[in-house]
Amino acid sequence: MKQLLVFLLIVLPLLPGIAGAQSSGGRVLDRVVAVIGDEIITESELQLQLLQAKAQTDDPDIRRRVIDAMMNDKLVLAQAVIDSVEVPEEEVTRRLDMQIKQMTRYYGSERRLEQVAGMSVSEMKREYRDDIRKRLMIEMIQQQKFGTMDVTHREVLEFFETYRDSLPPVPEQVELRQIAMFPRVIESFRAQARQQAESLLDSITAGVPFEELARRHSDDPGSARNGGNLGLARRGVFVKEFEEAAFALEPGEVSDVVETQFGFHIIKLLEKAGEAVRAQHILIKVEKTGESDQIVIDSLNALRQRILDGADFEEMAKQYSEDEETRKFGGALGLVEVQELSDDMKEIQQELREGDISEPVKIDLDRDYAYAIVQLVRRIPPHPATLEDDYQRIANFAKIFKQNREYEQWLQSIKENVYWEVRI
Repeated sequence: MKQLLVFLLIVLPLLPGIAGAQSSGGRVLDRVVAVIGDEIITESELQLQLLQAKAQTDDPDIRRRVIDAMMNDKLVLAQAVIDSVEVPEEEVTRRLDMQIKQMTRYYGSERRLEQVAGMSVSEMKREYRDDIRKRLMIEMIQQQKFGTMDVTHREVLEFFETYRDSLPPVPEQVELRQIAMFPRVIESFRAQARQQAESLLDSITAGVPFEELARRHSDDPGSARNGGNLGLARRGVFVKEFEEAAFALEPGEVSDVVETQFGFHIIKLLEKAGEAVRAQHILIKVEKTGESDQIVIDSLNALRQRILDGADFEEMAKQYSEDEETRKFGGALGLVEVQELSDDMKEIQQELREGDISEPVKIDLDRDYAYAIVQLVRRIPPHPATLEDDYQRIANFAKIFKQNREYEQWLQSIKENVYWEVRI
């Protein structure tokens, strides 16, 4: 089945260069191992990809597979340039923010990420923006070419008859529902945070250096040690409220107190260059407290008891869940492979039998944390794939197989029109 998965192989790391930043101190000029159109692949890029791939497989042919996948990516990118594929800037920003968040989780904190990368988060966003744009161009042209491809019932049956002995077993699956609630900031704590920010603004107005106050009081550790300096950032990098305030300033001006989802900011504009600004800020976070959490936990416990007493879980989810993605579906998370669940959900479902409802548990949700009660609707143990029980799963494999076949033919046609050379 390895051949079936070529189309899904993405070899670019989340943020190119970070994994090797500690040893290399950043990107360096090194030997070119392949040229594809206007793009190149260097020895250091290849070695980084191999390092990541070898951590996931012991395939003895992994070097060839990695270089082939990297070449294919560059070929598709070259075709995207030829076809004038354009990616909206807001989509680049969204993907960049998402991947910074993933890396922050991996390393435990923004501070640790910045130490490993050897640069601030704002510098990472500038450094890797073009890499993210290229990745999105590749995905966009792949979607345009193959996203609407489908398979017929006959193709699914033929695929199953040919490859049934090679199909991996269906892993354990669970169907879950949840009712989630977000702790609210207690108003008195919010007022205290605003008062602190306004006091700092008064100090700035009185002549205390912005940099000094940022180092001493800002709750953004990534910028605080640099006197609040966020570096040069293009429009779209900051959240809406911060961006509007920053771009409204003239160099040297200081904003009023600005509230965002992160807390209260004081912004000083250092430089404006077209659609980019260099700014400093002081952030005062509004922390949620144990009291905030307990209010939500008590509410969820009350809902859980109502459901245990006979209320319908789906109806309660539609009325009370604050997770917009699942509320309208009665809290349904769908049928999911256990291995694909988040770590917190894996732990929760292990303790449940079919029909059980968990006590309130803390979960990560929508760039924040929440508490939830979770119901296990059903559990399906691992089993060999069958047409009767797993038709859609088999159809997905058949579709990937068909996409791969068409994809390889498309790559061959690109090779006829794009200069490429391997120097290994």
